[in-house]
Amino acid sequence: MLANFIIAVNAVVPLFLLILLGMAARNLHLLTDAELSHVNGAIFKVMFPLMMFYNIYSSDISESFDLGYICFSVVMTLVVYFLGLAVTLLVEKDKRSRGALTQAIYRGNVVLMGLPIMINLMGDDARGLTAVLIAVIVPCYNILTVITLEMFRGDKVDIKDIARRILTNPLIDGAFFGILANLVGLQLPELLEELISDVASAATVVALIVMGASFHVSSVKENLRNLIIGVLGKLIISPAIVVVAGYAIGLRGIPLALLLIIFGAPCAVSSYTMAQQMDSNGELAAGCLIFTSLFSCVTICGWIFLLKQLGAI
Repeated sequence: MLANFIIAVNAVVPLFLLILLGMAARNLHLLTDAELSHVNGAIFKVMFPLMMFYNIYSSDISESFDLGYICFSVVMTLVVYFLGLAVTLLVEKDKRSRGALTQAIYRGNVVLMGLPIMINLMGDDARGLTAVLIAVIVPCYNILTVITLEMFRGDKVDIKDIARRILTNPLIDGAFFGILANLVGLQLPELLEELISDVASAATVVALIVMGASFHVSSVKENLRNLIIGVLGKLIISPAIVVVAGYAIGLRGIPLALLLIIFGAPCAVSSYTMAQQMDSNGELAAGCLIFTSLFSCVTICGWIFLLKQLGAI
């Protein structure tokens, strides 16, 4: 249990240090609002799409592919999404906040936290299934996020316009080309592959620094109710629904543990950038990311302890 707590802390602490670095840069007047806006645009249009492409391109999707399990995981993603959307529509009237709160409830930081925690918890045998599920779930997250943020963008819902924006969204395009390259077995030249890998590795770092520089502590009080809903929904309610469903259909060991880590992970780093770039409540998205990351060390370890006590993993 202590080892899992240490892994969770080690996954979260660097995130906070980068956020603090961004806050320091803002306080030292090293970054202006205009510069932050431009960098955020570059992250959204260049760095995150390349990260999406590379993560899928470099995954061995054929290995450890379990169609039934993958379908169950996608269905549970949709269940959590629609429950989160329903709660958001009930408690929040502001459209900008609705989009940010909805994605906070269902969209997790599975790329940074999923694989290291699973390998520590279940050993190298978990590597294949974890990589495959991440390669499937992350594009689902991004498609749902684009639909959600577009739906709450502006005063009138235009289905054709939403469809166009989804098809032209940089993250969706990155995921699409990553899947296409993986399926056809495309092998990029080593120099180009290394370049894309470097940009993909830097994307999260730059995004967290920019988020820290853009975040205002005063916004916590303004968004307190939604922050509480987002944290409880992401770290407690969502994993509870999915783990109970998985346990009920007989999942044990690695598959059940993976569901816990995927759905119990804190908010995705890219949630802030997408919210900010798509006219949603960026401050709320940033707050949900910060506080779910902070509390996830405790909640993930609590979930692991509970499942171990039940003999489920």
